Amino acid sequence: MPIDSLYSKIRYAKESRINMGYDYKSNGLIDKWLSPRIYMVPGIKGFLDKVDPILIGMIDSIKRVQNYWNFTIDKNDNRRNF
Repeated sequence: MPIDSLYSKIRYAKESRINMGYDYKSNGLIDKWLSPRIYMVPGIKGFLDKVDPILIGMIDSIKRVQNYWNFTIDKNDNRRNF
């Protein structure tokens, strides 16, 4: 099913989700995992800022594979947060 199909728009029109989990795409992941003292070193902070988008991309690809192998869910469904 295409992402913007009429069927999916009708099906999810009145859906409201209140507990969506942590928004890691805008807030980042590594700063929640590591101590703030590590971020005081400028070289390490720069490296971790470059690693964070790579980590987010890996997690998004894993979510996509989990949706693909579950036949009860549309493979383009991005509304689920594991």
